[in-house]
Amino acid sequence: MSSKKRAERYALIMPPEPDIGEFLLHASHDLRTALRAIRVSADLLLKDRRAAHAAGDAERLGLIADGAHKINLLADGIASYAIAHQIRAELFQPAPLDVLFRTVLAKLDEEIRANNASVTYDKLPRVSGDPDRLMEVLENLLRNALRHRGADPPEIRIAGERRSENWLLAVRDNGPGVPSPYLESIFRPFVRLHGNRLPGPGLGLTICRAILERHGGRIWAESAEGAGSAFLFILPAD
Repeated sequence: MSSKKRAERYALIMPPEPDIGEFLLHASHDLRTALRAIRVSADLLLKDRRAAHAAGDAERLGLIADGAHKINLLADGIASYAIAHQIRAELFQPAPLDVLFRTVLAKLDEEIRANNASVTYDKLPRVSGDPDRLMEVLENLLRNALRHRGADPPEIRIAGERRSENWLLAVRDNGPGVPSPYLESIFRPFVRLHGNRLPGPGLGLTICRAILERHGGRIWAESAEGAGSAFLFILPAD
């Protein structure tokens, strides 16, 4: 398929723009929360600057570092979300998903080992798209399975099969699963199923959806609480 025809095809199925106002409202709220913690802790440190070993200094410094880390993660997430909305179909190129996934495995090797995780995958197809952004999807889904693990070591498998003019791919895990009422809401910006217990601004699945929709695909989750999760996504065949 030519670049022009591909662009015209994806233009017809391009989803409506998200509610940017709601997105920015949530982003500004999270930024203000982290900045407030930094400001309060810094003010207390300044007041105690003459004391050689002011009580509570270590805790205040920890709050400052934690707040700065949260701001950095949120800034990264916002940047990735913005980049996802700038994907242009006319710039797509061949993207071998098996090569991209092996790159992701190498990048997350330390985290995979730390979790004693088993990751297996079938031969994955070559599609047309933005390789960097598709690799981001694979990384987010794999990282998600590692971080939302259960008591047993994570077992993660990715497989793909041809469905007419599309490829159906699935990332499955043996984690605690997602309660049915949350299967759609977890793709919304800033939704954290486990609150603030895990790091991150809650944008990973939102970014995955934005990237895949701009490739003419879609993503959804299937799960039963306590029975693992499957994140399935469709991409047009090259």
